Amino acid sequence: MSDEKPGFIGQVTGVLYKPRQIFSTVDESDLTKGLLVMFVMVLLAAYSSMLYMGKIPLSILSPQLEGVDTSQIEGSMGLFAGIGAGITILVGWSASTLLMHGLGKLSGGNGSMKRMFALHGFASVPSLLNQLIRVVDASIMDSASLANYFISYRSLGKFLTAFIGANLMNLWGIATIALLVLAVEENYELSRTRSVMVVLLPSLVYFLINYFTG
Repeated sequence: MSDEKPGFIGQVTGVLYKPRQIFSTVDESDLTKGLLVMFVMVLLAAYSSMLYMGKIPLSILSPQLEGVDTSQIEGSMGLFAGIGAGITILVGWSASTLLMHGLGKLSGGNGSMKRMFALHGFASVPSLLNQLIRVVDASIMDSASLANYFISYRSLGKFLTAFIGANLMNLWGIATIALLVLAVEENYELSRTRSVMVVLLPSLVYFLINYFTG
């Protein structure tokens, strides 16, 4: 551990340009801070989804409702989408942390689960920034553009949409994965190869879930 431990803001910003140094300062006492980063990310994701889905006509979101009077539920779709996105990310984040902890232990590591949750929180800073950008984008995008984007996205096919949904083609998602590799190395003292495998397995599981349920 480093003798000089930065404050919360220093940890959040520092993880973007000196992650190894910052991760070495993170311990179990930083669990609340890590969870705070994660909860802010979830709230931003929920809000951006609410804005996006609230602007797309229900007839495009659910073509089977074409011709049906949806005026009673049209205004609630954004809220439902936001709540769903928030719950999905929260559950996925928690499950992936538990899975990485289990894999880290099975790979011969001896790290703390609480510390892994804290480290995952700080490693999620790029994802938080991504969600912040999404909120801005959702606020300025018009309904027609969003509808066209949604139609184009839906036509990509199951494999590609599942791949994108697993954040494997997203710069911010890849940055988070890279930080997680360093976090796993720090917490479990594993080799780079084993750390990469530990981090990528949850993404593979998420991809398969998206593929078979999409």
